[in-house]
Amino acid sequence: MKEKKVLSLDEKQFRKNKWFFSAGGIGRDMLYTLVSTYFLQYVQFGLTLTVAQFATLSILIGILGRIWDGINDPMMGAIIDGTHLKMGKFRPWIMIGAILTALLTVLLFNVRPSGWSYIFVICAIYLVWEASFTMNDIGYWSMIPSLSRTKERRDSITTYVTFFAGLGTIIMTGLVTFFSPGNVLTAYAVYSVVACVAILICQMMVVFTVKEAPRDEVEAHEENNVSFKKMVKTIFHNKQLLWMCLALLFSSTATAILLGLIYNLYYLEGSYNGDIFIFLIIYAIANTVIQLMYPRIAKKFTRKQIQFVCFFIQAAGYIGLGLMGWFNTGIPLIIPLCAFALLVFAGNTLFYVAELVNLNNCVEYNEFLTGRREEAVVTTMRPLIVKFADAVKYLVVTVTLIVSGLYAITQNISTIETQKNVFEKRYETAQTARDYVTEYKALKALEANGATVEELNETMANGNYETLNKCQVNPEYLDAIGYMYIVRVDDKGKYLDSVQLKDDTALVFVVDGYDYQLLITVSDASNSEIHNAADEIYDAKRTFGTRLVIRISCCVVPCLLMFGSMWVQRKKFIVDEEYYDKMMADIETKKEHHEEEASTETNE
Repeated sequence: MKEKKVLSLDEKQFRKNKWFFSAGGIGRDMLYTLVSTYFLQYVQFGLTLTVAQFATLSILIGILGRIWDGINDPMMGAIIDGTHLKMGKFRPWIMIGAILTALLTVLLFNVRPSGWSYIFVICAIYLVWEASFTMNDIGYWSMIPSLSRTKERRDSITTYVTFFAGLGTIIMTGLVTFFSPGNVLTAYAVYSVVACVAILICQMMVVFTVKEAPRDEVEAHEENNVSFKKMVKTIFHNKQLLWMCLALLFSSTATAILLGLIYNLYYLEGSYNGDIFIFLIIYAIANTVIQLMYPRIAKKFTRKQIQFVCFFIQAAGYIGLGLMGWFNTGIPLIIPLCAFALLVFAGNTLFYVAELVNLNNCVEYNEFLTGRREEAVVTTMRPLIVKFADAVKYLVVTVTLIVSGLYAITQNISTIETQKNVFEKRYETAQTARDYVTEYKALKALEANGATVEELNETMANGNYETLNKCQVNPEYLDAIGYMYIVRVDDKGKYLDSVQLKDDTALVFVVDGYDYQLLITVSDASNSEIHNAADEIYDAKRTFGTRLVIRISCCVVPCLLMFGSMWVQRKKFIVDEEYYDKMMADIETKKEHHEEEASTETNE
């Protein structure tokens, strides 16, 4: 009979800590993904802002927000380091940060003053959000050394944390991509509440179930302590780490830009719907499967060989994405999107894992140079580089949307999303529907006779346009509203028939005894054909320049950045497999020599 393994109290506590601490990352990354990845998309498709307002918001949040990060990250690290509370060093800040971040996230997606007031209010909320998330973020990640005082345990718990964080990202991305199109304002309001609840549950689980080691035990290990001075000194004395930071910045920026623009490319060329959720599945599967394959591949090929092949696999995928939509093949665009995206993500995953191995090898290189490993410094560099990459992404995405004219197009989509949201809150009576249609037709007639947007705004303010004013109609986007469908609804909430608002027959079925809604997407009587107002707007307003610029930013720029990352690692990074083995042999020889010297001194 096989003898049952008996775990020590220390091993039991570590296993408990590992599972509860790691699982606590699900809610954190659900919330972080919603804000860091999709807040710009929420603004683009859900709100009506001028180009200047959109650019200001993007710069303040995406670029100055990262500068603010650079200030409050070390400040928060120093505050945590000086914390002496009964709850411990990390858990108080994990709890406070989670509560504040949860509440502020709800505000970010539900506070909507108009115009410049929105910019100032949301930027203020966002900066406080950044500080509160930093409380939680620094406390959470800094807690790892107190839970794992050996390399094996630290590698184990870091792997689990990475897995559960990725799971949180996938969950939120799935929600956003599947349910948002045609339902932006309501969907994001719900997502913010879901993210709020998720982070509170997950992080309270960490606070009340995970036990951190006593402060003196953690601080007894010098490699667990990271200061800004120590970080700068290590980086600039370790040139290989410096080159790897540059390579990681290139590759992280490439991935961030692709993910930041791929939705716009698909909506422009494909359809404004939730089918891009399939793209997410491909992304998740590729990352998971390829990561599992890496150890076997690494046994047969060097990291430089892997990255060389992976770059060309990615390049083929980027070329395919760039050509997608130019030719009418009759195949739904989601199919080539997923096929080419699979090439990009498969190549990128293997490339990135090899890159992380190179980055981690900088620990041994530092030990080879100085005799100190400085593991915590190298660990801290990865999230820092990711934040820099995120700032560059914001800049590239903002410039692309404005220069290509795509932002102006998506403001039309935002307008119809707003109109849908107004009607979604309550079924409108036949009289309200008639008033809406009549006022819309009157305003369109004035526009056809040469009235400017300013004149139309004045007319709405002074004339009999009560219903349009109530629905916050912007005269600049009257054409977009005309693509929407007014739908008759029976007493059971079933859609009976629909017609586009710009159609002269729109008044025919606005009769008493029914409720009405404005929708973006409708089906015909047999449900065999779907009509999408947003798709019609994209088709009517896109230009060759729009299509070209989005492809340059979404496909060409990331491909060039990946080439830069590969070039740096092939030409400047010297710690390949052969060099690593020689380096480790030298480190081992030095250790044996020191042990012999210590033994001799003891005997004497």
